[in-house]
Amino acid sequence: MRSGNDNPVIHVTADPKTMLSEITRKRAGAVSVINDEGHLVGLVTDFDIRKVLERGDDLFAAAIPEIMNPNPDFVFDDDNAFSALEKMEKREKPISLLPVLASDQKVIGMIHLHDLVVRGL
Repeated sequence: MRSGNDNPVIHVTADPKTMLSEITRKRAGAVSVINDEGHLVGLVTDFDIRKVLERGDDLFAAAIPEIMNPNPDFVFDDDNAFSALEKMEKREKPISLLPVLASDQKVIGMIHLHDLVVRGL
C-alpha cells in the first residue's frame, strides 16, 4: 500500500493543476479526493481526466467534483490483498487501483495492482 508521503490525495477544493501534480509525483495514475475530515469523497483517475478532455471541456476551469468519480470502490486497511485484487478484477470495468480506508473512513493509502504483483500475488 502507498501511504504517508506516497499516498496520492488531494482536498476536494484543490485545483486541477494541484490534482495533476499529485498524480504525477505519486505515479499512481489516480488521486483520492478527501473532505475536511479526511474522508473519501471521490477518486480522479487518468480515465476521468481523459473523459473531461474528450468532451472538449477545459480541464483547468473544472472543479474537482466535476472531474472525480463520486462513488469509487475502496478497501479497508484490514482487508487482505487477495480481496483487494478480486475487487479490482471482478468489476464490470476492471480497475488497477483502490483507495485504502481506515475503520474511521479516513483515507490512509492507495493500493495499486503493481504493488500486489511486486509482492507476488
